[in-house]
Amino acid sequence: MSTLEVNKITPVSGGTTVQVGESGDTINIPAGATIANAGTASGFAPTGITSAMTSGTGLSIDANGHVTKPLQPAFLATLGATQSNIADNTTLNFNSEIFDNNADFNTANYTFTAPVTGKYFISFGVRLDSVDTASDYVRVRCITSNGNRGGAASIFDPGGLSGDPTYWGLGDSLLCDMDANDTATINFAYSGGSQQVDVPGDNPEQTHFSAFLVC
Repeated sequence: MSTLEVNKITPVSGGTTVQVGESGDTINIPAGATIANAGTASGFAPTGITSAMTSGTGLSIDANGHVTKPLQPAFLATLGATQSNIADNTTLNFNSEIFDNNADFNTANYTFTAPVTGKYFISFGVRLDSVDTASDYVRVRCITSNGNRGGAASIFDPGGLSGDPTYWGLGDSLLCDMDANDTATINFAYSGGSQQVDVPGDNPEQTHFSAFLVC
């Protein structure tokens, strides 16, 4: 086997491509050798996997096989302060982030915005204080810009109670189809009775809103 020793290979004048070997050849890279890439690599990813990333880490597999995706859209938020005497059809003020991997949750308008089209798992739980038994119903639901979600499972009629409950919990979880730039918020609504419901703040164990991209 002959050896070619050079420091640089460049195309002939007017050319743009350097070809190594022919179709069917095996190009051997010995153990311990390193291929350093400072440009754009293409054709090296396994079939079915594509990446447009140019820096950072989008997928990490450690020595034990644990797979993490540091930039995968995922957040968990709660209320930073108690929201009192909440009116009908009001967005709950989730303005305190526990974490927000990809900066997709906005604490100024309490809104999650989907960065890409996909299926998102959305979950919420809300503690309601001082619910009025004179109300026909009390409801907490997720509202997305492509339709109301998760309302039927988180509604109740307090009229059957013997008195105004000190606290009551409502929540739901759902798998939602969202297009890029679709939004999601958590909405409180009631019918009848007094405007007296509070949602306590700074209590992520009892009041929380979260979502993450599934696929």
